[in-house]
Amino acid sequence: MLTLETVCRPHPGVVYQIVDGEAVVVLPQVGQIKVLNEVGTRIWSLLNGSLTIGEIAGRICLEYYVELAQVEVDTLEFLADLEKKEIIQVIGS
Repeated sequence: MLTLETVCRPHPGVVYQIVDGEAVVVLPQVGQIKVLNEVGTRIWSLLNGSLTIGEIAGRICLEYYVELAQVEVDTLEFLADLEKKEIIQVIGS
């Protein structure tokens, strides 16, 4: 289960490219493509394997001027979905 202290990174088998401000994520193992919106792309760009989910949410809060509590919930849900689809992997908590 992901928490605000969890550290994640893109799964090594995932290929992605930023196109017109949106991340296009290719999942070759299942033959799927996922396109992330602007905020999802920003979160994706912060998944460097050293920031916690809480730190990522804090940056999103500052950049988009939204309530931290809501950003934390939304970020956890978003990343939990990506983890379930094996798009990201947990490397620490």
